[in-house]
Amino acid sequence: MPADRGRFATPSLREVAHTAPYMHNGMLATLEEVVEFYDRGGGRIARPELRRLGLTAAEQKSLVEFLRALSGKPLVETAAAPPYELRKLGEN
Repeated sequence: MPADRGRFATPSLREVAHTAPYMHNGMLATLEEVVEFYDRGGGRIARPELRRLGLTAAEQKSLVEFLRALSGKPLVETAAAPPYELRKLGEN
């Protein structure tokens, strides 16, 4: 609705593959579960605001791959911190 525009702080889908578990209570562990949840029109309780999507298995798989494509490879720290050493004030 136009009156609701800007009222919600919805996060970006960037890096969504690295933000599991999903949903406000962490009830979904994988992106596949999220796509299946929305494809069913929500959980066990019917929600009028969520209609079934009716995606085929191939479409669900493609959607999951698209969501994964919005995420980069996880960062891996490889450089070790230099050893701690005391220096005198004014030394470089």
